[in-house]
Amino acid sequence: MDTFTELRNLADDLTGLGDTATPTRVRQEIDRFMAWKFEAGERLPDRALEERLKLDREPPRSPYFNTCLLAIT
Repeated sequence: MDTFTELRNLADDLTGLGDTATPTRVRQEIDRFMAWKFEAGERLPDRALEERLKLDREPPRSPYFNTCLLAIT
């Protein structure tokens, strides 16, 4: 069972005990997080493309650099 299912079950249990404010808040926070997660997921491919283009723009390192790096380590 995942965390969100457990939180929803907790909200249902609290409602069954007569508490109405806490379950409402829990459900609101779950919905808010899921909305944020969805928006972040939409931006992820764009950000990955930006990172890839950034790496493609870096000049290739020379064999001399690699040799010096190996000598240092």
